[in-house]
Amino acid sequence: MSDQDELRRLRTELDELDGVLLDTLRRRIDCGVRIARYKSRHGVPMMQPGRVHLVKERAARYAADHGLDETFLVNLYDAVITEMCRVEDLVMDRESVMSRDRR
Repeated sequence: MSDQDELRRLRTELDELDGVLLDTLRRRIDCGVRIARYKSRHGVPMMQPGRVHLVKERAARYAADHGLDETFLVNLYDAVITEMCRVEDLVMDRESVMSRDRR
């Protein structure tokens, strides 16, 4: 196998891993939508600081356990959590409007 073939194979593997990562993020957002609907139905506030802390702590622990950069993973989760909060806000606002319209 030539060096170029090896590089192509490795890039193909990386592309496949990116697909898994993106699918996982999409599934996480889908789960967040279901959580937002639950929160809306049951009057649970969108922001749950204890949960945010737990998720970031778990990411930091994972980094330490697997030889990854803790700051990177915590920053990554900051971005993921920010997007999840944005999505939950949208869903909960929409659920609130739909609930008022049904009355």
